[in-house]
Amino acid sequence: MTPGNRIEIIDRDGWRKDFPLEKPLLHMGSDARNDIVLDERRGAGVALRQLQLIALADGRPGYRAINLGETEVPVTSGGPTAAGAGESRTLAPRSVTQVADGDCVQLGEFLLIFHLSGAGDRPAAAAARPERAPRAPRSETVAREPAGPGTSQTSASIGLRLAFARPVVHPDEDLEGIITVQNLGQEPGAQFRLRVEGLEPDCYEIGPGPILFPQVEKGVYLRISHPRGPAILAGKREVLIRATAPEAYPGESVAVSQAIEFLPYYHHTLRLVQVE
Repeated sequence: MTPGNRIEIIDRDGWRKDFPLEKPLLHMGSDARNDIVLDERRGAGVALRQLQLIALADGRPGYRAINLGETEVPVTSGGPTAAGAGESRTLAPRSVTQVADGDCVQLGEFLLIFHLSGAGDRPAAAAARPERAPRAPRSETVAREPAGPGTSQTSASIGLRLAFARPVVHPDEDLEGIITVQNLGQEPGAQFRLRVEGLEPDCYEIGPGPILFPQVEKGVYLRISHPRGPAILAGKREVLIRATAPEAYPGESVAVSQAIEFLPYYHHTLRLVQVE
């Protein structure tokens, strides 16, 4: 984590307070169990667990913000040196965006201003890549071990990255992470498809595969729930995420895998029998 990262929070009455960003993953909301609590006595319109922040990998300044609520969240680009400062966008429910130094996020009656040390100008769009050599009819690569804070892999035209703050599923708390999909090819408007392998369908929730233009990436929300039963035994279980774009890049596939630890779940019943 970069020292000095903080969020300035302003409530409906103008009260201000700074909260340091000292963890790679934080939750914000009106519930007292969040890392940053937005007290409903100081402002309304915030869900019990509204926003999740995940630090970017490789020491880059900035965070990925996931809207865990059921209402849209306005985001305004800020910072005096930021390209496109003042531009507004909307973070839909269960969607992801990247926030940088000076960005403002409106959660109900609270205004959040991000102050991220070491953040310079926003990165410009990546230059178009030269034409690639023809691809083989079938291309698939699987990353089996985590690479730093996340697991990533690329093929000729598809980039895929999976990141969790800590790959552990608790019986009473879901595991939330980000799947980042990249269009490394030249096809505009490529429709990507994502598939989860190694888990039962009722144990996870995943956002829709994105439509991306060349050299663009997008984060997709992933939530893994504990089955709280015998469907998955306690211990580590390998989960694989596969990305394809059959219309744009036929026959090409990329997959990343991560060992997820499911903690034990105990359920006891006490029965009292009267002895005569």
